[in-house]
Amino acid sequence: MIEIRRAELAEVDAVRQIGVTTWPVAYAGLASEEFITDGIAQWWSAEVVEWGIRNGITLVAAEGDHLVGMVGLGPEDDKWVMWKLYVLPEHQGKGIGKALLDAAIAALPEGTTELLLDVLVTNEKAIGFYRAHGFTEARATPDRDLGVDLMWMVIDLHRT
Repeated sequence: MIEIRRAELAEVDAVRQIGVTTWPVAYAGLASEEFITDGIAQWWSAEVVEWGIRNGITLVAAEGDHLVGMVGLGPEDDKWVMWKLYVLPEHQGKGIGKALLDAAIAALPEGTTELLLDVLVTNEKAIGFYRAHGFTEARATPDRDLGVDLMWMVIDLHRT
């Protein structure tokens, strides 16, 4: 049974391990080794993961005492952005990503009208997942240039 809940500070290493394990698999063949190595160093350091737990919304998918997925959100400019949504490779395809996404949306402050994310333009698997769950290409985005390798997607939380 999978439980979705807020991450605790004591779980920084376990949350970090999800990224360190998943990034090389998620981006193999889609991005350079340098992109993967730099991304792990930049986005999955203990300090960054701890900052996300303290200052944003970090939820985990737990199977007993073992964390199998995570989602991290936070404000950027005047918008809410999903920075990370990762499920360990051996647990993918079981609805955990959808459960994390649903819980993340439910955890947003009341009155939040949309949720943004950025995704690698070559990551067709992730783009397909997000489109299947209501995300479209974003028009209004935070003031951060993604370059040509990433694109913004958005979900309208007013939809019925």
